[in-house]
Amino acid sequence: MTTIRDVAKAAGVTIATVSRALNNEPGVNELTRHKIAAIAREMNYVPNMAAKRLANKKSNCIGIIWYNAQGLFYSRWCNDMQRRADLRGFSTMISLAKPDQALRQFKEHFIDRIIYWCRPQSTPTLEFLQENQGFAGSVLIMGGNSVENTHRIGINRKDAIFKAVQHLAELGHQRIAFVGQDAEKLAGFMQGLLEFQLFYHPDFIIHHSSPSPLPEASLSGLIRKGPQERPTAFVVDSHGMLFEFIRITKKHNISIPKHFALIVYDSIPEMEQILDVPLTTVGPSIDRLSEAALDILTAEEPDSPDGKWIDITVEAELTIRESVLRPEEMMDI
Repeated sequence: MTTIRDVAKAAGVTIATVSRALNNEPGVNELTRHKIAAIAREMNYVPNMAAKRLANKKSNCIGIIWYNAQGLFYSRWCNDMQRRADLRGFSTMISLAKPDQALRQFKEHFIDRIIYWCRPQSTPTLEFLQENQGFAGSVLIMGGNSVENTHRIGINRKDAIFKAVQHLAELGHQRIAFVGQDAEKLAGFMQGLLEFQLFYHPDFIIHHSSPSPLPEASLSGLIRKGPQERPTAFVVDSHGMLFEFIRITKKHNISIPKHFALIVYDSIPEMEQILDVPLTTVGPSIDRLSEAALDILTAEEPDSPDGKWIDITVEAELTIRESVLRPEEMMDI
């Protein structure tokens, strides 16, 4: 960790001068003050005053890092998190900056409880891990892989899609298609096909990498297949992918669930309003994610110097609505 002595050496001044400059005390000319501040930023220096405050005084603010946040789930969860935090006497502050920069900013604001939302199966960058080494508070990783000296809440996305396939299989669907980008969810889909001995064909899996759009030709080709060749149900792996799915199926005058059964990953309120019928969804509930995070970070001692870091997994919930019929109840296109 960078010390005040390191900053003083780099700036070619005394430690006392650095202290006066960073604390806006008199006795330092403006040119030198700006020079010292710039060097301190470049060296990621956090003043000892801040370190002492973090060590001796806990703030009532939770910092949320969500780099490249997109979609309705993000907005819904952040609002729910703030509402529930307020009930416990806490507030939240959100940063969309790069994770290492966000953590540094939170440290400068004496925020000692951090939630870092990671992409599925991802691990924080080396820059973030280095920044975290000098952090006196607690970090909770949500959605990504385990990291040393942090709490973690995992999301069982694989099991979520497996539950969707299971529900469709129990209703009699044998020909189910998958549309999405997430490899973990695709693994759950494949597990479901094997477990329930369902029909498999490569064309029934429309899996592509972000940020490319959903391959319209592939989906349209599936829809245009004959009654005995096309799927009777679709599993779509996110609400973002759902918008693309709806755009393409509308061109073919498809009606859900009259022509196809549909289950979507992402349990958000909008799933009851996007189409004429409320959509069956699967995924972790927003309130359970918020409560689990708050239970960890608002505990008496959220940091764990003895190594007893919390690592839990939030299971997905299937919410059955009106977008799924039995195959015999459906109509031909």
